[in-house]
Amino acid sequence: MNERIIIIEDDQGVRFFLEEALKGEGYRVSSFESYEDAMRSINNSTGLVIMDISLPGMDGLSATTDIKKRYDVPILIITAYGTKKNALEAIKRGATDFFVKPILLDELKVMLRRVLGTRKLKKEVEQLREKELENHVFHGVVGKSVQMKGIFKEVEKIAGKGLSILVTGETGVGKEEVAKLVHLLSKRKGEFVVVNCASIPDNLLESELFGYEKGAFTGAVQQKAGKFEVAHGGTIVLDEIGEMSPYLQAKLLRVVEKQEIEHLGSTKTRKVDIHVISTTNRVLENEIKEGKFREDLYFRLSQIHIDIPPLRERREDVEVLVDYVLHSIERETGRVITISDDAVGLLMKYPWPGNARELIGTIRRASVMSDGDIIGLDDLPLHLRAEQPLSSPVYSDQSLDDAISVLEKNMIVDALKKVRGSQAKAAKLLGISERSMWYRVKKYEIET
Repeated sequence: MNERIIIIEDDQGVRFFLEEALKGEGYRVSSFESYEDAMRSINNSTGLVIMDISLPGMDGLSATTDIKKRYDVPILIITAYGTKKNALEAIKRGATDFFVKPILLDELKVMLRRVLGTRKLKKEVEQLREKELENHVFHGVVGKSVQMKGIFKEVEKIAGKGLSILVTGETGVGKEEVAKLVHLLSKRKGEFVVVNCASIPDNLLESELFGYEKGAFTGAVQQKAGKFEVAHGGTIVLDEIGEMSPYLQAKLLRVVEKQEIEHLGSTKTRKVDIHVISTTNRVLENEIKEGKFREDLYFRLSQIHIDIPPLRERREDVEVLVDYVLHSIERETGRVITISDDAVGLLMKYPWPGNARELIGTIRRASVMSDGDIIGLDDLPLHLRAEQPLSSPVYSDQSLDDAISVLEKNMIVDALKKVRGSQAKAAKLLGISERSMWYRVKKYEIET
């Protein structure tokens, strides 16, 4: 058995009784009169803490909060008969369970075996999950499909070579993550700087990228370095480069070719050492034909072109991404969550128009919606479970607005059935406001 148990109990008789009884069961036991005395002995290798709720110094409630902030250790609370309310509060703060004085040894032994057995199983699940993931996670980027393995190999070859890289793919496929992987493997010592060209107005984007001198324009009260300078010695990612105006494209071409910039309001050139990676969800070849993107800049930015396929074309990565997200939730919260085979099957069939970003959000939401530690079909969003997806031919002879109305009504009816007619709960399930739910119920004349 050999699990290490820490007892914190100010009653010397109770403390001695517990210590001797647990040592007799083969546990390694250390006992203390107060939490302050025990603090230095508690760490993540501690099997279990048994703690009275009434202690000198820091009380059991506060101590529970403090332990759970620091360590992933189960806590059993000892409470007197009249203070069960405090024990329930301790459970809200992270305690595993409680027992009431006088302590019945047989019940305590059963509780210990259950708690320590659960902890052991949790560690085994975590180790198995880590072992399964380790072959499919490349420096934080997830994928086991042939396509992603090919991208990993290409990144290994080109990282550190200084060639400009264009990463393309639909929204949510992980373009920025691949760019970060390139930076990581390049071992460049400077910063990894991302600039979203689509979210910054054109006139502000110029000053954001190039920096400016004091007095260069109204409001320029002091000199400011641009993102190109911030990324000196490192990598700059020009996210959604296809949104950049022709004027800024011309200025960018000089930066890429000469590795030099000029502040707004200055004629002095400044040398920068930057690795430029661009990303876009547009087909730039089409943009060139339409005169929206400079051909010379395209060739300069795409010395290496990495195209990331959408998730629907690499279904093997769905299950790996799900495991990766569940493992991340476990690291963040200490909660071990699994997913049913039926739920995985549904996730594998869904086309994921939002790609990995949508899948990650779906699993995180499902982990919150799940009442237990297993994500089932009912915990997944209704649109994944809809009997008739938007692409179904049942809508082919309807207008788009009519088709959407039919689907919306069906989803609301399904949600209301699941929560037995509660509009507030159905609204929460669908991710809309209660007012919005009330309006739709009235609009579609749905009986609740």
